[in-house]
Amino acid sequence: MRFRMNVIPLAVMALASQGVLAQQAPAPKPAEEPKLEKVVVTGSLIKRTDKETPAVVQTITRDDIQKSGYSTVEDMLRASSAVDSGSISDGAASGFVGGLATVSLRGFGSQGTLVLINGRRIAPVAAVDINFGRGSLISVNTIPRDAIERIEILKDGASALYGSDAMAGVVNYVLRKDYEGISGSANYGANDQGVGVTKGATLSFGMGNIDTKGFNLFGGLEVFKRDSVMHADLRDRGNLSAYDDYLLALGSLRNFTPWSSASTTANYYRVPTSLAGSTTINGISVANNSLSGINYLGTMAGCPAEAKVGQGYPQRPEGYTATTPSLPNGLCRFDPDSNDEAIAAQERVNAMLRGTLALNSDLNLYADLMVSTTKTTELGAHRALTSALVSSANPVATSWTRLDGTIGRQNAIILPVGHPDNPTNGTATAQPVQLIYRFPDLGRNDINDLKSIRATVGLQGVIGEWDIDSALLYTRMDNKRTQEDRLRSSLLTAAIASGSYRFNGSPNSEAAIASVASDAVNEGESTILALDMRASRDLFKMQGGMAAVALGGEVRREELTSTPDANYQSGDYIGLVANGAKGSRNSVAAFGEFRLPLAKTLEAQTALRFEKYSDFGNATTGKLGFKWSVLPSTLALRGTVASGFRAPSITQIGDSFALSFHNSQTARVFDSLRCNSSDPAAPKSLANPSNVRDCNVLGYTAVPAAERSGSLATFVGANADLKPETSRSATAGLIFSPTKHVDLSLDYWYFERRNEIRAGLGADIMAMYNANPSANAHLVLRDPNPATWLPGVPNSGPILALMRRYDNFNFSKTSGLDYDLNVRFPVSELGKVKLKVTGTWTHRFDRKILSTSPTEYLVGTTTSDIPKSRNTATLSWERDAWGAWARVNHTDQVLRASGVTTSCLASTTAANKIRQTQTGCYLTEDFTHDLGFSYTGFKGWTIAGTVLNVGNTYGRTIDVPASFNHWDGGSAMLGRRYSLNVSYELK
Repeated sequence: MRFRMNVIPLAVMALASQGVLAQQAPAPKPAEEPKLEKVVVTGSLIKRTDKETPAVVQTITRDDIQKSGYSTVEDMLRASSAVDSGSISDGAASGFVGGLATVSLRGFGSQGTLVLINGRRIAPVAAVDINFGRGSLISVNTIPRDAIERIEILKDGASALYGSDAMAGVVNYVLRKDYEGISGSANYGANDQGVGVTKGATLSFGMGNIDTKGFNLFGGLEVFKRDSVMHADLRDRGNLSAYDDYLLALGSLRNFTPWSSASTTANYYRVPTSLAGSTTINGISVANNSLSGINYLGTMAGCPAEAKVGQGYPQRPEGYTATTPSLPNGLCRFDPDSNDEAIAAQERVNAMLRGTLALNSDLNLYADLMVSTTKTTELGAHRALTSALVSSANPVATSWTRLDGTIGRQNAIILPVGHPDNPTNGTATAQPVQLIYRFPDLGRNDINDLKSIRATVGLQGVIGEWDIDSALLYTRMDNKRTQEDRLRSSLLTAAIASGSYRFNGSPNSEAAIASVASDAVNEGESTILALDMRASRDLFKMQGGMAAVALGGEVRREELTSTPDANYQSGDYIGLVANGAKGSRNSVAAFGEFRLPLAKTLEAQTALRFEKYSDFGNATTGKLGFKWSVLPSTLALRGTVASGFRAPSITQIGDSFALSFHNSQTARVFDSLRCNSSDPAAPKSLANPSNVRDCNVLGYTAVPAAERSGSLATFVGANADLKPETSRSATAGLIFSPTKHVDLSLDYWYFERRNEIRAGLGADIMAMYNANPSANAHLVLRDPNPATWLPGVPNSGPILALMRRYDNFNFSKTSGLDYDLNVRFPVSELGKVKLKVTGTWTHRFDRKILSTSPTEYLVGTTTSDIPKSRNTATLSWERDAWGAWARVNHTDQVLRASGVTTSCLASTTAANKIRQTQTGCYLTEDFTHDLGFSYTGFKGWTIAGTVLNVGNTYGRTIDVPASFNHWDGGSAMLGRRYSLNVSYELK
């Protein structure tokens, strides 16, 4: 509402002022009518002079990219109102692959959005990413920025023209060609504290002219570097005092992330036969499994004074309630914020070369080559095996699933009597001790290397009456993920027994480190080899002009492999699960498009495509569109209807395996065997000591005392019987130009996806199990260790994993309205002034997963994270060598899932009162302002600067605004950001 109140009067004044400024402006001299060039616009294969097609296409020009102030193309795309949060940001590892930036339209995920370069495909990343919305991982940051002529976003279903994946739309990068000259640029960005530095440079060159010299050679190079950002670097962001008050009111600690007792200086504990019960210490009942309880024995030497309880760290930190046990004096604490990254460091090099040779006056031979390397290095906190105590009856600290279906288990770090680091050696109470410990000398980097190559050789031009474009395409993506020094079960167990690795704080040798850990490596490779032929021509004259046809065909070979190393596959890495795939397929396609000018003011478009895949069968898709110029040059109506499809990815239908972790975060799920849920508001584990997972299987976050069980391991199986996803879409809109200075477009859209491919949800599996445990016991894997069973109940251990597989589910439906207003004020002594307002209003986003489950209405909720409204207004000015712009960005607030917003607003607790005053009952709205300027007064030079988020505001946060509760990560965490770009062009 604030956005509409600010922007609508601005737009009205802009329209009203047209007449005044028109009277002030001198009458322009008649200009010679330029010759209109026919071009191919995304969404059609037929060349045309009118760039407004029946389908809605948003164009981002090279100038838009240069002046936007965004450091990457990814950031630029995410600013589009049609792009949703299902897009992956490359700021940190996604859990399966890092350094990757994808784009998602309309909430359909990156698998429903096709990304093209010059109308042709890119190889996906070969990673088995089971997260919904990430079935096809196409990186959008692999092209030199200076090589991009424009980016066209087709906001319409387009499988009839482009095939699989184009259900919700297409993002097409159109590259520069036939360029003569040399240009270069350098840019620098950071936030107002100098944090989050990005640096980049580009170089482009071109020589030759197709028309006069018969050839052109064009090349581009981009280098980019981003510094890492530690969580501690962001402590001045947001509203820290309000966030502290909120945490204290919850009975939590005043900190972004509370300090941990798992420290790089080991705290050590006795290993009792049982952890059940409690002991009174200083008048407070303390559970025996507490790190502050009776089993604490001491801390090894070497703890820094500022981290030692009783010296630099208080025994009772602010926020401790009267019943919270004090921390033992001497206990060593660990600050995770100063040791963990919020944004990963990245280095990227992109390069391209394109050559065009005129064979004759009608035909050109072209070839292009693109290469890209991206290295993303994420620094994590020092590794800890566990932060929980164990007993001698059940010494297991952690467990994980192996590919063979067995459970990997690792005992806690228990130093026997006689181990060189056991501090009780030689005392009257010599005994085994458990260490709560972080390994200070193990590598902490998670390194993701992406390398891509894309080559095309093609023929383009005119043969007879046909415009043709035929090309052979080869595109490949290699990815490698290296997690440094991951603890291995076989090595750690042997090292504790032999004493090869020392836990006393002394630096370990490389050999000693190798005795407990090694690098975990997963490598992937995907390729596409395709040959296509596209040809178009005029057919016959109709009342409105010449009818035209485009015909084409394509043959394509896709291959993908993803291979974890041998230790991954054997399940030896503690807590890591292995994902892999191997498969290939062939496809052939034939397609056609007709453009029919039924009348001078009425154009029809129809398209049809047939495809045959070697692994699942056939797909036929079609499209029908129209454009009616009701009042030529003033008012036009347009619309489309289309069908679409997405082929199951090789990782979903082929020879693949996926072990993962699952956390629904949408509902609290009970284990009917081990949880007494007779009082749903206060369920209790039947185990002693209690196990958090029993009454919170999937780790839902909104539970009493913030008890979370953590992510649950799952097996995800491929399904050779998968059907392709199918879609139906429709658009209807208008283009209104009341004057030559004003353009307004309004477009309604509707998308429906059926046979949705996803891995089964844990909540659904648990619902099936709880309804009929005997029939569905095979879906739930329990701990077989009798020490974990309930008394007298065989095979009643806590749930360790769920069995899932890919399947076709029901549907998603979404609809809404896009709007785009452009006002070009008449040129006057003030210069050139333009106003652009763009946005999306989403009416619905509905989802039904199982045929037996209810339809979920998710627009404006955190389950979908699709807000009702998202919009941007930009006012720009140019005069002589100067230019400036101001931009307002707005995203609506979003209701928190599972009724959290409603209960929060009705609550009278101290914590929720703070939430209410800080609008923390919602995922808060985002309202930011950006400014920019440019100067071209030096010949060939352009100097441009921007300030993003001028007000240093922190929207899109859950609870109270602070740096650590951002819903949208990446650069949004940095707050106010500055950038400077200097470019030079010599022609």
